[in-house]
Amino acid sequence: MNKPGQKTAMISSTSIDLPEHRPEVRDACLREGYFPDMMESLPARDADAIRVSLEMVDRADVYIGIFAWRYGHKPEGHDISITEIEFNRAVAREIPILVFVIHREHPLTIEMVETDRDAQQKLAELNGNAVED
Repeated sequence: MNKPGQKTAMISSTSIDLPEHRPEVRDACLREGYFPDMMESLPARDADAIRVSLEMVDRADVYIGIFAWRYGHKPEGHDISITEIEFNRAVAREIPILVFVIHREHPLTIEMVETDRDAQQKLAELNGNAVED
């Protein structure tokens, strides 16, 4: 739980790729005095994933994205992933955004790569938006 007045960082990524990087980012936030708000730190709730994700972004002082080779889950009735929905909310809120994109030479396992052509196109667009903003 964060302390009163403590700034919050929402850490966003897909759940499968770069699992070893998420705790590193969490620990870096703590060292810098930011409370890391992450899906894995939330108690089980009946709320849908989109609402919970947007609540996390809405209470964040900074958004941190960790992007690799997976676009992520697209909820039924949506054309974009939860990760992109979160990113777009951070942009709309005009909070500081830090995005870390996997290095092209980072070792991969097949599970870390989403091979769907549409997902790869959307991921490329999201990464481009993250770099431009």
